Amino acid sequence: MEKIRPECLYFLEEIASEFYLALATKINDKRIAKSLEIVGLESKNHAEIIETFFGRPENMDQCLKMFGREGSQMLLEMKKTVEEVSRREYLSREEIARLLEKFNSLELVAGEEIYSKIYFSLLEMEAKDLLKVLLKSISSQEDFHYKIVSEVLRELKK
Repeated sequence: MEKIRPECLYFLEEIASEFYLALATKINDKRIAKSLEIVGLESKNHAEIIETFFGRPENMDQCLKMFGREGSQMLLEMKKTVEEVSRREYLSREEIARLLEKFNSLELVAGEEIYSKIYFSLLEMEAKDLLKVLLKSISSQEDFHYKIVSEVLRELKK
């Protein structure tokens, strides 16, 4: 993975938000829809925090190296999936489960790896306390997102 560029996380959070919110509108189960909506809205909030503190890069291409080859491919694929899902009227429980299984690891990587690296680099730079608290909060919420999606998957497979 290339040098951490915190502003690039905007794209990760924005695409994740679009993904979960799109899925939430394509399923008839209100509990699952609400769970996915929560993850989507929190991811949107994370994107706004990143943009406020670090800015927003002009385009995603300049950020892809930071996510590594696999992370970049997964991010681009998630973006493409959002476009495909948006054109659909409805998705079956099985289709949603398949998509969630495919992309839930991105939440885990974001929480454990990317945000942790940023947080520790900010500690070294003696970043402002508010920013450190916000990034630590986002990191823990990413772990929570992973757990929510894992539970949604369990529900979908019943």
